[in-house]
Amino acid sequence: MWRAPIGSPSPVWTRQLTLLVLGGACAVGLLFFIDSAAMDFVLSNRNRLTNWLAWLSDVGKSEWYLFPAFLVYVATATADWRGVGYGFKARLVTLFGQAAFVFGCVAVTGIAVNIVKIFVGRARPAFYGEYGAYYFDPFVVTRYSSSFPSGHATTLGTVAAILMIWFPRHWLLIAIVGLMLSALRIPAAAHYPSDVNAGYLFGLIVTIVIARFFAARRVGFRPVPGKLLPAATGLGRWKWQSAKPREPR
Repeated sequence: MWRAPIGSPSPVWTRQLTLLVLGGACAVGLLFFIDSAAMDFVLSNRNRLTNWLAWLSDVGKSEWYLFPAFLVYVATATADWRGVGYGFKARLVTLFGQAAFVFGCVAVTGIAVNIVKIFVGRARPAFYGEYGAYYFDPFVVTRYSSSFPSGHATTLGTVAAILMIWFPRHWLLIAIVGLMLSALRIPAAAHYPSDVNAGYLFGLIVTIVIARFFAARRVGFRPVPGKLLPAATGLGRWKWQSAKPREPR
């Protein structure tokens, strides 16, 4: 982490990120004005479909991604790397680094968004009938005043950013699917639309910034000139790495 940037300067923060933040802030602000109407509609149309969507919205729980990433990290860290070819070692290195990145990003964004929740203190939709959609009580640490931003949406924004880096050709599809899955928290009556949008953008942007930080130092990633998303080192070379000769013993 503390390695100095390598090669030509590659700024972590870019104009594209600034535009993304500004556009996202505008979207959150606009959604804020329809939060009440959206929750009125959701609460007056509860049925089996909304119950099923509420169950499906649990795809945003962080443990679904933390545990597998941790298991891959431990498995690659404790594997016997001796006596294997260069290609297999390269794959282990890639899995080791990317698993650590997934675990770290999901954990960091999850902790960070919970800190933001404390500062905002927005009441959850469970209290919509009592307080409405715009009740804020900052610095009250309870799960009932932790609506903004959505933690599930933050996790999905983080995962979407990681998948966009891994599969850059499909970045738009991944971003849309991730946002749609995040939006399931609205029919689940767990969050308002602005909560979901803010959480998704928070996870997405923080993860991209972390990846760009590592890319500037050639740790697991490398910068792509003119592109917002860095490239994950090693993922695109798995096929030809396995054909390389073994290292001399």
